Amino acid sequence: MITDTSCLHDTTRRSLITHYYGLLPLGVRSFLPTPPYFTGYSDHTLYDWDQYFEGILLCNLGWPTEYLKNGVRIFLNRQEEDGFVARAFNVGYPGSVHIKHRTMIKPFLGQILLLCHHQSGQSGWLLEEGLWEKLLRYVDCWRSRFRDSDSGLSFWFDAGQTGMDNHYDRAGDFGGDTGFCAGCDLNSYLVRELKALAVLADILGQHDDARSLRAESEALANAMQEYLWNDEESMYYDWHVGEKRHIAIKAVSAFAPLWAEVPSESQANRLVQSHLLNEEEFWRPWPIPALAATEPGYVEGFLPDERTTCCSWRGNTWIPTNYITFQGLRRYGMTEVAQLLADKTYQLFKRSTFSEYYTAESGVGCGKRPFWGWSTLAVYMHVELELGLDPTALLEENPACTRMHALRQEGAL
Repeated sequence: MITDTSCLHDTTRRSLITHYYGLLPLGVRSFLPTPPYFTGYSDHTLYDWDQYFEGILLCNLGWPTEYLKNGVRIFLNRQEEDGFVARAFNVGYPGSVHIKHRTMIKPFLGQILLLCHHQSGQSGWLLEEGLWEKLLRYVDCWRSRFRDSDSGLSFWFDAGQTGMDNHYDRAGDFGGDTGFCAGCDLNSYLVRELKALAVLADILGQHDDARSLRAESEALANAMQEYLWNDEESMYYDWHVGEKRHIAIKAVSAFAPLWAEVPSESQANRLVQSHLLNEEEFWRPWPIPALAATEPGYVEGFLPDERTTCCSWRGNTWIPTNYITFQGLRRYGMTEVAQLLADKTYQLFKRSTFSEYYTAESGVGCGKRPFWGWSTLAVYMHVELELGLDPTALLEENPACTRMHALRQEGAL
């Protein structure tokens, strides 16, 4: 653990945090009868994984957890009979339908709720409001409706569901007939989600559920090792469930297994040395691009004739995937690489503050701006590393929450 606290005396960092705090009221939405929630998007849309990373920021700043809890309520109260939950809702437009995307929510609800528990110490409301059974049904939907029976892996329905909007070659175009991509990212999120729900189950006294969820998480991690790891190339690739082969596209999703602690120490080192730190692939001037620079689809922007109404996840760097990789590096003791990535990410953010995403070659801010969503994680990476804090740890009690609270009280954050 690094013990240098110079990050706390960085006046630019503190100024950025103050600025971010001032932007937060823009993210609070309240449209009766929907309870108030928080979103990083000016069009009022509540997204799945965005809410988790926004939640880390809100907790770091000591904001009430009620906005995050309400987000989970909004999702689960619109759950379908088989457990399906749509991945995004827009409740602010008069006359609009509630369900904006008919693809399944990414598996982050349990992780959001664990953040809330770490902040408030309260979780019994899940049983009181009858939401616990809905949570179990939602995660079961991922393990049934979107599960490949041969490999045991879950699959994305299309690129839109991944959140990496134009990864069509990886996961299929919007509205495809059937899903085929058992993603490294999806299954990493599921490994973590099952663990997070297991922790919550023990907190709630649902110990049988906890044992079952942990066993599922372990089985899924084993399936990832069997089907997604390419030993010859030292790389995690998505799995094509129809054609029973790797989808040989090098994407930032390959580093998500680090965060889920799936690889062995040897695999993790090989993955990082061969690919993450490879300047021809992912270690570009402003890492980490969503696609390796060796991929044909690597461009800053969009390919000719490509739909441009979505966001571009090609030759562009997104702060949340940097953050996921950063936390994964820490889990394998790769502190120096984590420090380098934190440095690069913070400098990138400062070049064009509060942007939705950035070009990996020129470092230009793109997308929505000002963007008060997940990109501000860049400001906290050094703080977490240097103080040995990890808000994403799947624990019953997380010291990161206590320490961040103390720093706020001291006026250090």
